[in-house]
Amino acid sequence: MSYKHLFPNTSMIIGVFFCLWLSSCESKKSTPVWQQQDLDELSAHTLPEPSKANPEVKAATSPSKTAAISYPPVRFLSYNIKNYLTMNRGYQVQSRGSKNTNQPKPTKEINALVSIITSAQPDIVGLCEIGTKQDLADLQEKLHQQGLHLPYSHFTRGADPVRSLAILSKFSIADTHKAKKLYYTINGTRLQMSRGILDVTIDLPHRQVRFLGAHLKSKRPSKTADQALMRRQESMLLRKHADMILSQHPEKLLILYGDLNDTRRSLPLSILRGRSESPLSLSSIELKDSSSQTWTHYWSYEDIYSRLDYVMVNNAASRHIDRKESAILNPTNWKTASDHRPLLVIIK
Repeated sequence: MSYKHLFPNTSMIIGVFFCLWLSSCESKKSTPVWQQQDLDELSAHTLPEPSKANPEVKAATSPSKTAAISYPPVRFLSYNIKNYLTMNRGYQVQSRGSKNTNQPKPTKEINALVSIITSAQPDIVGLCEIGTKQDLADLQEKLHQQGLHLPYSHFTRGADPVRSLAILSKFSIADTHKAKKLYYTINGTRLQMSRGILDVTIDLPHRQVRFLGAHLKSKRPSKTADQALMRRQESMLLRKHADMILSQHPEKLLILYGDLNDTRRSLPLSILRGRSESPLSLSSIELKDSSSQTWTHYWSYEDIYSRLDYVMVNNAASRHIDRKESAILNPTNWKTASDHRPLLVIIK
């Protein structure tokens, strides 16, 4: 074989050898495929990539973000407890042979009342028709004896020297407030709001809420002025006080509650709600009992069932109300405790 025929074959052999040598060098520098797969799997297990389909992965791998703390809902009870005070109870005490008609609330009524409140397990109780601070302390102690500890309280009295407003709370009261003007004039006579306005800010576990308690003039005739006109004037004072709060702090969570002594389409209730399109408006929480009944008061003298008790909220507070779980309570002994039924509102 000649040199010319040998040379091309030699060149090919040298080229193949060079390629094999280069490939061998590169394979020594790189990680074997099976090892690389193991590293990828380990990395994927210890440091997961954020995924839109699984947002929990992102939360787990972001040390700067902590999981939101979950708090149990707050149970608020609004209740007219029917004369928890010393008063003339002539028709009741005469049947027991007593000559002293000024008597405290009967023990049977108190026991039923304490049973109803403790069964509801409220965190906050807004009260209408409590008597003195001593009466409030008495109720507070009786609830405590039955396992319901509400150590914080506030007491407010208006022109009525007998019936007052109060609130009991499991949570601390951050601040108390006093309405500046509680007077109005009818036919030249200057009158004062009967029970005043209870105004407190309470520190719930997850937010602050401002509570306004009220007990407007009853429908009973008055020698001083027309009862409906008196109630209308009182509702205007209460609305002005709410406006003062919300105009300065529209972000505040405001809950207005109490015995408003009128029906839902009455002028006093319309005044309290305000203009529906206004950012200062209040909305009434529509509550029902277990039978879908909405009445809260029974007037035995006229045999009339009415809805006179309400809980209203501003726009900021409205979204924190659990309307499904809120209700008018209807325990079997409600009539023994009071002529009103309690309203339970769940705050999320």
